[in-house]
Amino acid sequence: IGIYKKNRVGKGSRGRGNTVSKSPEFGRQRRRSMATNTKKETCFQWFFQKRETPAGQYDPQTGEGRLCIEELAKEDKGIYRATVSDNRGEDDTMLDLTGEVLDAILTELGRIGALSATPLKIQGTEEGIRIFSKVKYYNVEYMKTAWFHKEKRLESGDRVRAGTTLDEIWLHILDPKDSDKGKYTLEIAAGKEVRQLFTDLSGQAFEDAMAEHQRLKALAIIEKNRAKVVRGLPDVATIMEDKTLCLTCVISGDPTPEISWLKNDKPVTFLDRYHMEVRGSEVTITIEKVNSEDSGRYGVFVKNKYGSETGQVTISVFKHGEEPKELQM
Repeated sequence: IGIYKKNRVGKGSRGRGNTVSKSPEFGRQRRRSMATNTKKETCFQWFFQKRETPAGQYDPQTGEGRLCIEELAKEDKGIYRATVSDNRGEDDTMLDLTGEVLDAILTELGRIGALSATPLKIQGTEEGIRIFSKVKYYNVEYMKTAWFHKEKRLESGDRVRAGTTLDEIWLHILDPKDSDKGKYTLEIAAGKEVRQLFTDLSGQAFEDAMAEHQRLKALAIIEKNRAKVVRGLPDVATIMEDKTLCLTCVISGDPTPEISWLKNDKPVTFLDRYHMEVRGSEVTITIEKVNSEDSGRYGVFVKNKYGSETGQVTISVFKHGEEPKELQM
């Protein structure tokens, strides 16, 4: 598009010089316009559906205006307009990205995405065995997938789940069994393009995936059941001398954890002013008539056969008439 001397949009300029190109990053689209006969004061601006689009870029050295859209979808359909203006007037060019034009672009992106699919990989997970392929771009409207086991089409159910993300197509086999061994096929269809990927989940491949599954499953059981301090303790607790301090935290673990309290890394003896009470998962330590000697770093230590953890809190005791240290200005 060029600048016209008349103070209006130049006739015949609409549509010229405006192109749509595919970026090397699949799914990203660039609208590009070339401006000529410009000068330093010339203003270049992009519009979408008559609204200004600040995301557009313009290089005054080359005269190229560019608008990039990440993950092109049907929501991006509409009229795109690029304008140039200065004291000589204004000119513009438009692109109608709707209907067959948009469908053709998305269909082509789907075809390219299908061709980008990597060979199937097998991975053991906490829940089972996962088979997947990476893709540069996946669009659920313009790309369709189907999984087959020993030539039989698989449907998502209690033990088999299939899905996609923007860059991956996957099949998850939960609680795998010997009957899950065999050949798996992923079929990707995009327009007239149909691609098939194969892998054999048997022999050493099955054994390796099962071993990883069992390892991760065992770790998950340990993490779920190990002794933990779930919540409750603050980082710092400040209290005036002669008051009663109560600290409560929530613990978890199966079997039920053993519990002990520490003060400056040494065991607390629950006598006289110090008391501990356990009610289900709640653990409370009470210190009556606190004094300066009670200041320090306290910790509740919990452990069972799966592991241990320590929750910590720092106690600060201040005297009558004084301000808590952290509140002093």
